[in-house]
Amino acid sequence: MLKDKTMPIDSNSNAKLYISLLIAMFIWGISWPSAKIVGRYADAELLMFWRFVIGAMTMLPIMYLLNIKADLPKKSLRYVFIASICLVGYNYNYLKGTQIGMAGLGGVIVPTLSPLVTFILAIATLNQNIKKKDIIGILFGIGGGLILLEVWKFSFQELTKSGNLFFIIAAVVWAGATICTQKAKSELNAVNFSLWLYLVAIIIVLPITPLSSIMDVFAFDWIFWMNFLVISALSLGFGTTIFFLATMKIGSHKTSSFMYVVPISAVGFSVLFLGEPLVLSTIIGGGFAILGVYLINQR
Repeated sequence: MLKDKTMPIDSNSNAKLYISLLIAMFIWGISWPSAKIVGRYADAELLMFWRFVIGAMTMLPIMYLLNIKADLPKKSLRYVFIASICLVGYNYNYLKGTQIGMAGLGGVIVPTLSPLVTFILAIATLNQNIKKKDIIGILFGIGGGLILLEVWKFSFQELTKSGNLFFIIAAVVWAGATICTQKAKSELNAVNFSLWLYLVAIIIVLPITPLSSIMDVFAFDWIFWMNFLVISALSLGFGTTIFFLATMKIGSHKTSSFMYVVPISAVGFSVLFLGEPLVLSTIIGGGFAILGVYLINQR
């Protein structure tokens, strides 16, 4: 299995970390229908900018309470920069995909495909061994992904029209951010890493942010702000930071496997609040992909 080094933690801290990670993944699931709702108010570029701003602001009281300084060692600069690009790429495709396609389906495609892509990248970048069961798991994951995408109806036009292409890209770039996080762990703690990630992301998205309408968000109603705080303060600020913390503590491989909690809340809340249909291909494909991740994570 994984040969990458992880930071040692005691069993009590381990249990708290796993519980926090489960809560974070549940929040990530809720964020998918919330993203669909906020996408009705503004374009992805404007939403990205304010999402990163609120995400960074969320880090400040946490850093103050934990007495963490905003250090940025030179050795970690490249990982922060690459991970920030991946984060911007993920957020654009996440928001654009939910605007066009079904939030529940996106909440299944990304969390099930991303751990598989992470595992494949880990083989190439973290000197990870691969076993027979890993190959079987990858095949199950690929099969699940093809079912989720309803490959029997496949056409590039349908792929873009349905928003699924955005979800696939989101899964790939998120895997890249996950690998960068693990590589940066020896230089930065998770909270510090998250703060710099969001600050650099703000700089990256600023040139494409519509400055003429940048303050329009403050005219939006409470429905927008309730859902926007879910995807920014809760999902990005809390959820993503916990994900990065877990990646640094237990490794990208194990942490990514927790993402299969996301589809349950994503589909459930999308059906409940958006009235999206529960499609059989989503259930079967998601099940295959989760089985693939499960096999990969067996010792």
